[in-house]
Formats: sequence, C-alpha cells, structure tokens
Amino acid sequence: MDRRSPAEPGLGGRKGLMKKHLIFILVLALAVLVPQPSPGAEMTPQKEKDIGRRFHLQLAAAGVLVDDPIMTDYFRTVSERVLKGAGLKPGQFNFYIVQRRGLNAFAVPGGYIYINSETLYSLENEGQLAAILSHETAHLTAQHFARRLEASSTTTAASVAAMLAGILVASRSGGSAGALGQALLTGGVGAGTQALLANSRDDEAEADAKGRDYLIKAGYQPRDMYGAFKIMLDKTYQLSPDLPTYLTTHPALTSRLASSFSDAAQAPPAPPDLRYLAFRDRVLAGCGDLQRAQSIFSRRLNADPKDHGALHGLGLLAQRRQNLSQADQLMRQALALAPGHQSYLADLGDLALKRHQPAEAKGYYEKANNRLAVLGLARASELLGDRTRAATLYDKAIHMESDEYLPALELAGRFFGQIGQKDKGHFYLGRFFAGSGQINQAVFHYQQVAGQFKAQADRELKTLAEIKKEDRK
Repeated sequence: MDRRSPAEPGLGGRKGLMKKHLIFILVLALAVLVPQPSPGAEMTPQKEKDIGRRFHLQLAAAGVLVDDPIMTDYFRTVSERVLKGAGLKPGQFNFYIVQRRGLNAFAVPGGYIYINSETLYSLENEGQLAAILSHETAHLTAQHFARRLEASSTTTAASVAAMLAGILVASRSGGSAGALGQALLTGGVGAGTQALLANSRDDEAEADAKGRDYLIKAGYQPRDMYGAFKIMLDKTYQLSPDLPTYLTTHPALTSRLASSFSDAAQAPPAPPDLRYLAFRDRVLAGCGDLQRAQSIFSRRLNADPKDHGALHGLGLLAQRRQNLSQADQLMRQALALAPGHQSYLADLGDLALKRHQPAEAKGYYEKANNRLAVLGLARASELLGDRTRAATLYDKAIHMESDEYLPALELAGRFFGQIGQKDKGHFYLGRFFAGSGQINQAVFHYQQVAGQFKAQADRELKTLAEIKKEDRK
C-alpha cells in the first residue's frame, strides 16, 4: 500500500522505514530478539507470548502490516467469528494482514496469525477466508510450533528469530539490506531450524480436523475449507516466491483434499459473496501489484461500464500513482453509480485532503460513518481551525474499536501536543511508536507523561523495559 505523510490519514497508513532501519532490525534479531530456552526446556505460555511479540515487533517496524481501517474492520469481524467457533475470546489471538505477494498464511506462537494480502484477493468468499484462519488457529491451539521448539535439541528460539528476521529483510529490501537477509537465509540457518518451522503431515492433518470443526461451529460450510485449499493448490506457482518453501508449503495438500474433504468437494458451490468481493477489491487496489490490478479492473470495466467497484479500484490505483485528478474523476464516477457508499465517501475525503481541500474533504467525511471518515474529519476540522471538534473526533477515532489504529494515534498525538495537552499527546505517541515496533521512541514519549495518563504510561514502560532487558541478554 502507498505510504502517506502523517498529515494524511487513509489507505496505506504511516510511512515505511528506511533501509538502514531494516538492517538494524536484523542486527537486533541476531542479538537475540527472543528468550533462549535451553534445549528441551518447557515452552511456557509466557515464552510463547514473548516469541510472538518480538516477531510481531519486527513486522510492525518494517511497515508491512496493513492498517487501513475499512479492510481491518471487515477482517476483524471474520477473525472474531472464527475465534468464537474455536471457543476462544475476542482478542485472545491476534490476526493481521501482511502486505506481501504470494499465497500464504502462517501462525506464530503467542497467538499471532498473519495472512498475505495476495491470498485475500485470490479467495472467492468470506467462508474461504474463515477456513484459512480456522486452520491457522488450529495450529496454535494444538501448539505445533511450541511442541517442536520444546523438543528441539539443536535449535534455540534465538535462531528462529534470526531466521524470521532474515526472511523479512531479504523479501522487503534491495541492496545491502536484502543481501544481508539472503546471506542469513542461505548461510546461517541450519536444517534443525528449517525442520522446526515446517509443519509435518501429522500437524497439518490435525489442523485440518480441528480447523474444520472451528469453521463449522463459526457458521461456515466445510466446502469453504475445500475451496480455499483447492485455490492454494491450483495456484502453487504463486506461493510466496520470496519465502523458503518450508514456510510456504503445506505438505500433502493434494492427498489431504482427497481424503479429508471428499464430501465437501461434492457440495454445490457457494453463492456470490458481494461483501467479500468488495473487500477483495479494496485489498487488490490498496496492496496489489499496480499493473496487475490495473489490468483486472480495466477488464471488468470493459465488460460492464457500470461496475462501480472496478471504477473505484482504478481510482485508488490512480491515487497510488499520485495522479490525483484522474483519481478524483474515477472515484466520483463510482460514487455516482453507488450513492451513499460509505467507503467511497471516506476515500474521496482522503483524496480531497491530499489535494489540500479540507472543506471539500469535510463534506465527504460527514456523509460517511466509519473509522477512516472519523479520523479524516478530525484532520479536516483541525486544518479548518475547529480545534474543539478535532479533539473530540481524534479521541473517537482512537476508541471506536478495540484494536490500535496507528495513523489515528500518530495524528492525535501530534495534535494534542500542539494545542498544549502534552500528557495526552505524549501518551498517544508512545502508543503509536510501541505499536510501530519503535521501542526507544515509545519509551521517550511515555517518560514525558506526568498527568492523568501516567499510571497507564508507567505500565507500558514496565512492559517495554522487560523487552529491552531481554533483548540485552
């Protein structure tokens, strides 16, 4: 997704970090990003949480996590439904979209589940997405990774962290950072670590069975899991080309489809899922390869000139290319075909802000009712001099949902600092930097808090101090 300046909320969120910071991430990982249990040591829930937390910090610091609130709001509704089917509470596991090409989803100890953006726009309906999330949830509830790490006699958690960091740097960077990551992958990872990360056939069979049960209890159909795996099998040429096969290949997929899902294969196809298709369009427009997405949307528009989803998608692509006048024209045409469309209104508001038209943006935002529009209206109100309304809206954008909305935290933190509410400003910026994986900056801002947010800031400082202490071991 395109990266915007802090003054511009919307599709893409905060800016990506510089290449030298990615090298720092790798060096930090090599200096032991996770605790090092002795071989065969018990893998406690706390150790699992530490592994997942540190890996997640690496992803956050690299800027690969999708933070568009319209995408993540829909994604959260599906993941929470899956958690309920698994008998888990909302928030017990954490689900994220990773801006990455290739078909893949993976789970990390401590309750972290990730899915590639390309996987999302390769699936056909919500049930197939739920099937993949159910399968990965089952890997965690069955503790597959944790059991292998606990039983390992040759591999430490530190080498796993270094491995994952190498993958991240190698796939996200060119030049020296990319070369450094590739060197780690090819020369610093032994067969023990590869075996540790790879799911066995028994693991996959167990995840299939448990995941299928979760899926059904969540209200979806077994055919959805068959359909998702069939797509993965049919598109094996798209399996994450920048990742090693032991992280991308789910073993024996052909035989598993035949043995575990033979009944589902005979089920009638699912009806069109318009809500998922709209979500898929947004992921493709925001995260997909520009040329490929342009081709897909253009073909659809040629087939149906009234396809407002294709028009809007082309508008978002024009915006990613910084062709703002063309984006405005296309997105207005889409809105004319779908009056009152909440996402289209919010996106047009964002586009107006990019065109330095806050009054126009305000008009669009006021007609929409989603988190993106609330944040945009806060920014537009600030630019128009209505600080009272801006303050209320910034707080609302942050608290609308349970998850951390990083663009809102950054903009609100800077705004409150500028109007003299420094405690709140530092507290929000501390949360922003912590969520972005930038621990030193987070510590700095939390240390400045002295008022009503001090107790919360002190709790966060304690957690960050534990992370930094373990990193120095």
